[in-house]
Amino acid sequence: MIVEFIGSTGAGKTSLISKIHHKLAQTKVVTTPFDLIAAPLGLSSVTHPTIQNLIQELVGFPFFVGSLNRHAKFLSHTIETFSRNTRFSIHRINNLRSLERKIGMYEITQRYDKGQIVLVDEGPILAAHMFVFTASIVTSAEIAAFANLLPLPDLIIYIKAPVDVLVRRALQRPDPPREMGKKDPIMTEKYVKDAATVFDQLMESERIKSRLLVVDNPDLTTEEHDRLAARVTTAVLNYEHSASKMHKI
Repeated sequence: MIVEFIGSTGAGKTSLISKIHHKLAQTKVVTTPFDLIAAPLGLSSVTHPTIQNLIQELVGFPFFVGSLNRHAKFLSHTIETFSRNTRFSIHRINNLRSLERKIGMYEITQRYDKGQIVLVDEGPILAAHMFVFTASIVTSAEIAAFANLLPLPDLIIYIKAPVDVLVRRALQRPDPPREMGKKDPIMTEKYVKDAATVFDQLMESERIKSRLLVVDNPDLTTEEHDRLAARVTTAVLNYEHSASKMHKI
């Protein structure tokens, strides 16, 4: 089963996913897209995010190319919407590389997730982040089209938090997105608000609603955060169980 986590910068995906992974691993075989490819290649010791991304881009590229026909409409719509009035720059190149990595790794997880729960923190849905930085406004119709064309996981977990919390967490990140203006508070707040709006609109899609779990992750104590992770873990296990029963039927 593939579980994709989404949310704006500052939502707290990384820390929550880490706890959920630990709890699931007590009873299930749990992995990540990177671990799926790193273990066979002897690269499991690689922990630097940039190097991990580069490995995923390289390994995922043949799978990306092999799936072009299948994802042609999604890729065409996403690239066209993102590229409208967006100047050619390193930022644009990095976003296109990120899109290739997401689709390539999606294809790998679809093929090799058998008997495992795969926790994805950067899947195809997060490609919607690209729309936040376009020079022109992305319409609700374009976001709806994006949702209708998306290659989807089995379960989507949308992690949310109040805007002021998202902004503060984003400013505290050691690796904020370049587009946030080097931790400029005004740019960060605009980015966070726009990203939250895009994700909220995406969640209105019936395709997404049918496999969606929304998780509120405001400022919590350690104990409260642990309880939240436990509740999400239980929800994942319940979803896996119900999906297994439907498959058997």
